[in-house]
Amino acid sequence: MTDLTTQLIITIATLLFALGVGVYLRYLLVRRLKKTVLDNWLIQVLGFLVIIPPVIVGLIVVPYINGWTSGQVTNYWNFFVKTLGVPDLQTLFWRVFWSVIIILLALGIGRTLVKLIDGKQTENRLNVNVRSLLGRASYVGTFIIAFFLILSIWNIQFGIPAAVISVITVGFTFVLQDLLKNIVAGIYILLEGPFHIGDVITTDIYTGRVEDVQLRATKLRISSGEQAIVPNSMLFIGVVVNKTIYEERRTIITITMPLDKYDKDQTTECILKAIKDVAGVMLKPEPALSLSGVAGAFGSSTGTVSGYTGEIVTLSLRFWIPEGQDIVVSNAMLALRSVLPDADLSIREPVGL
Repeated sequence: MTDLTTQLIITIATLLFALGVGVYLRYLLVRRLKKTVLDNWLIQVLGFLVIIPPVIVGLIVVPYINGWTSGQVTNYWNFFVKTLGVPDLQTLFWRVFWSVIIILLALGIGRTLVKLIDGKQTENRLNVNVRSLLGRASYVGTFIIAFFLILSIWNIQFGIPAAVISVITVGFTFVLQDLLKNIVAGIYILLEGPFHIGDVITTDIYTGRVEDVQLRATKLRISSGEQAIVPNSMLFIGVVVNKTIYEERRTIITITMPLDKYDKDQTTECILKAIKDVAGVMLKPEPALSLSGVAGAFGSSTGTVSGYTGEIVTLSLRFWIPEGQDIVVSNAMLALRSVLPDADLSIREPVGL
C-alpha cells in the first residue's frame, strides 16, 4: 500500500470520526433539550450547529495525523481552497455563515408552512391525509430550494451534484426497493384516503386505531395499548377492514348451551328480550338468532338452532351497536349471562355478510 493511499484512508477515517462525534453530540444535546421547554425547531437548529465544530476540528487535524510537512500542509490548504472555490479565510467564513443562515431559514419556513397547512380546519376527513402529505412535501421543497441557494453561494455548478445524485439514486433504487414500495404505497394512502387518522382498521395482523399515516409506515394503537408500526406496502396489497367508516357495526355472539336446557320459544324470547334491554343495542335492524347451519330444525325464523354437537346446541345472536361503543358488547355479555347461566358465550368477528 502506497503512502498516498494510506494517507487518503487516514484522512477519510478522521473526517468520518469527526462527523460521527458531531452526530453523537447532536444526539446527546437533542435528547437533553427535549426535556426542556424549548421549541422543537430551536432544538433541531442547535442540534445541527453542534455538528459543525467537530468537522472543522477534523479538517484541521488531518495534516498533523498524516505527519505532513509545512509544504504538504500548504498544498493541502490550496487543494481545499481550490475545491471550495474560496480565495481566503474571510470568504470561507462568510460563505459558511450564509449557508447556516439559509439552513436555519429553511427550517423555520418549512415548519411554518407545515403548521399553516395542518392548521386549516375542515369537515372533510380526506383533507386530513392530504394536508399531511402537502405539509411534508412543502417541508422537503423548502430544503430543496435552500440546497440550490447554497450551491450558488459556493459557486458549485449543478452538473457535479446532479451526477453524484444520479449515481446515488441508482444505487439506492436497488438497495432500498422495499422502502420505495412503502413510500409509493404511503403516497397512495395519503391521497386516496382508504382510511384516516382516528379510524379503527383491521389488517392481516393487527386491529387498532390509526394514530398517524407516514410515507413509510402507518402507526396503529392496538387494544393492548401498544403501538404497532405497519409498513404501508402491507396495507397496499393486503385486505384492510375499516371499522369506523360507518356509524354502526354488527356484533355476533355465539351461544353454546346443553340441549336439555334449550326451549325453542322460551329461550328465544329470553335472549331477544335481554339483548333489547341493553342500553346502546340498536333496535333497527332488530337483534336476531339467525340460521347458520341447519335450516328449519324448529320452524322459527327468529329462533333457529344453528348446529348440534352431541347434547350441545349452538346459537348465533346478531345485533348492531353504534361504532366505538365497545362497552355495549360487554354489557350484552353480562345480560346474556344472567338469563343463560348454563351457556358458554363467545364473541365472533363477523366476516362478509
